[in-house]
Amino acid sequence: MALSLPPRHSRAALRSAETGESARTVRIALLANVVIALAKLGAGLLSGSAAMLAEAAHSFADSLNEVLLGSSMPRANRPADRLHPIGFGRERFLWAFLAAIASFLIGSCLSIALAIRNLRATGESTSQGIAWFVLAIAFIADGVSWWRGMRQARREAAAHDKGVRRYLWRTSDPVLRAVVVEDNAALLGLALAALGLLLSHWAGNDIPDALAALLIGVLLAVTAIGLGRILADYLVGRSLPPSQLERLEAIVAGLPAVAEILTLWAVYIAPEEAIVAAKIHPDESLGSEQLAREMDALDGEIREALPEVADVFLDVTSFRRETLPSEALPSAKGAGAAAASL
Repeated sequence: MALSLPPRHSRAALRSAETGESARTVRIALLANVVIALAKLGAGLLSGSAAMLAEAAHSFADSLNEVLLGSSMPRANRPADRLHPIGFGRERFLWAFLAAIASFLIGSCLSIALAIRNLRATGESTSQGIAWFVLAIAFIADGVSWWRGMRQARREAAAHDKGVRRYLWRTSDPVLRAVVVEDNAALLGLALAALGLLLSHWAGNDIPDALAALLIGVLLAVTAIGLGRILADYLVGRSLPPSQLERLEAIVAGLPAVAEILTLWAVYIAPEEAIVAAKIHPDESLGSEQLAREMDALDGEIREALPEVADVFLDVTSFRRETLPSEALPSAKGAGAAAASL
């Protein structure tokens, strides 16, 4: 029976697991969103403000997102098995993607529906005292959650020697990106709701309030689509950034034992974890034992230089074999003809 070694983990992932910051960030964001969602719902029902009801839907959607993000962590940490040899790390991407869809369906669609309803049945502006009080509390709660997420983002960006914005755009951690982006959207949504209430008070009708609800729905849609698009890349199989790929290629090509690189790629299998696969043509003058030592050294050098690399798979190929016509993938026209002949 073949020896089955457990999958290795990257230094970046191990460091994140030790700090446990992502889990704490999710818990703080969830607590803040649940409290203010209930407060916004009550204020929206009492004041009749469509913007406040839209903000309640926004906070409920964010709360569901945090539940999905939090539940993905223990699922992703399950040990690998024979059916899942590289583990379950991509579940983090999957549940974050589902959270983005939920935010669109619950928050965005409901907010837009509320806005359309109020625009069709406009009326006079009602009492806004409770709404302003809840908005103030929500600003504080969302501000605390935003501060917590940004503090983690700044720390991790500094560890990767990157700016915060660039790190959040490039990071493979779906939890940190989602929490920070959602908190920014939440604060902007509160500003829109406040502006709608203020303009409704001055105008004496609830049209500005309904328009604010519409803008909150559009904001949620843009946020959800933006997050979902990035996560879809990781689910499909996203590579390390070009700068890291160039560094990886330089490391492999710089080894004297490597005569030629035939294939080299590095794909994320989990947040902050990627596997490297290389098909190389070795120096034929090397003996088997020396070649094995050189490949072990290459493995260690790659993992040391790139903290997000979890494992390295090296295929020592002694010659290049051109693809035969029969091995090429069928074209769409050929595949259709083959299907028609069956």
